[in-house]
Amino acid sequence: MWTQEAISNCEGTTFEKNRLRRLRARSRVIEPTIWIGKEGPSQKLIQHVQKQLDARELVKLKLQKSALANSETENIAERISKATESILIDVIGHTFTLYRKKSKGTETAQTGLKTIAKRLH
Repeated sequence: MWTQEAISNCEGTTFEKNRLRRLRARSRVIEPTIWIGKEGPSQKLIQHVQKQLDARELVKLKLQKSALANSETENIAERISKATESILIDVIGHTFTLYRKKSKGTETAQTGLKTIAKRLH
């Protein structure tokens, strides 16, 4: 019963919390594929993240301590998430995971997952 519980967002579309849980579980198993250094979230980095999101949907990024000089991990993660039009799934320590569906026709699903992710953070 509890796994079927659904949350409805402001658009009236219903999404299951179970989907976000599965994405978080997948994100904890994969290794980081992109490391962010002292340059921070540059335009080249954002293009690289977009290419990886197109190829694999779920991308894990890790911040080096030099990248954290001016801001926190969550702020950098949100900035990159907005720039790549992806969903911030999880932030643990200096590591965060982004998700974007491969097909371009699922903007409504993306909006719903963003709402659920914000509620669970």
